Amino acid sequence: MFESDRQELLESSLWKPLDKCLGYIEAGDYYDAEGTTRSPYYKRDYLPDTEVEDWLSQSGRFATDARCSLRVLMCERLDFERLGFAMSKRSFLSAETTFGLPPEVLPILNLHRGQYYSNIMWNNADDNESMSSIGKPLELVTPYSMTLMRIPAVTIKVPQMMELGNFGLSLTHILKSGTTVALIHGWNMWTNTLPNGNRVEPHHMRIEKLIKSTHSLWTHPLLLPLVFLREHLSRADMQSSKLSREVQAIERNLGIERTGRLAMIDIGVTDQMKQLFGQEEKRTGLMSELTSASTDVSNVTRVLKWDKECIQFLHQVKGQIDKCHGRSAIALDSELSSLIQFMYCHVESAGNFTGFLHSRLETELNVVRENPSLDKNQRVC
Repeated sequence: MFESDRQELLESSLWKPLDKCLGYIEAGDYYDAEGTTRSPYYKRDYLPDTEVEDWLSQSGRFATDARCSLRVLMCERLDFERLGFAMSKRSFLSAETTFGLPPEVLPILNLHRGQYYSNIMWNNADDNESMSSIGKPLELVTPYSMTLMRIPAVTIKVPQMMELGNFGLSLTHILKSGTTVALIHGWNMWTNTLPNGNRVEPHHMRIEKLIKSTHSLWTHPLLLPLVFLREHLSRADMQSSKLSREVQAIERNLGIERTGRLAMIDIGVTDQMKQLFGQEEKRTGLMSELTSASTDVSNVTRVLKWDKECIQFLHQVKGQIDKCHGRSAIALDSELSSLIQFMYCHVESAGNFTGFLHSRLETELNVVRENPSLDKNQRVC
């Protein structure tokens, strides 16, 4: 990436600290003097912009005896087209430097389309060891990596879609200590209102639930990307269910029986359709509903296809980390692999379902679109 691209975005982005639009999650464990785990540590709170540097350095009121495995800074995205942050530029740069985030973060967060990127970074002392990366290797030393070690970095930005979200994640992970530090930025990280005014559960609530339920994986570098994608899939599931209900309502107006929907048979022209053919205004309105629903379903299907590709990408990243660092403990590796496989199967099933919905809508739209002319010809005869 060219540094000029990053600098241009630093200058053009909106930087506006707002109350309760910036916060953090920390997760880890307390240890006794012998190094044995005593109890989990978890904390989530809002973070004033003036205290970001204290939080990053774990000083003042943010000091803790726990050994943190996850430290996540979550920032609300401002504006629709323009890239905007509910934090100051100074705080962003401090997080970028302290966490050792890759320079591609801003350009990727600025995209409306989805993108994922990863590389494994290291410092000079590792040059005599085997190296493997997905992107090009970079040399990096940060406050979190003063000892010599490899550092996987992952950046993901989901495709922008109002109902599913518009958010991105960038993380680095210290393999030796099992510590992940990350920035998550997007709409509704902390707020509960979509740009169209509809209410929605803030992302941080489900992200928090998912993290809490996976204590055994807190030290794995790919836990946070999988949590991130699971939240995106949850939104897609809700939108798919909503669209399915809309399709069923349209089909009731068309007089299509459930057995016909399930069998995908040639639905033909129902009595309800014949009545619509003689009422141009109603027929036009129904065609508009069918077209709108078909577009919405097609968009969700497209995003689910991207999610599937991203899960495959994370599986590839796992393979690269295994080559570079060795496989995790058997139980941990098995649990992580199982989670990846489950999510892959889930997104494939979800994509098949929305693809089925889209086929139904296209069939019904063709019937409504094509038959009025035939009906008129029959009446003339």
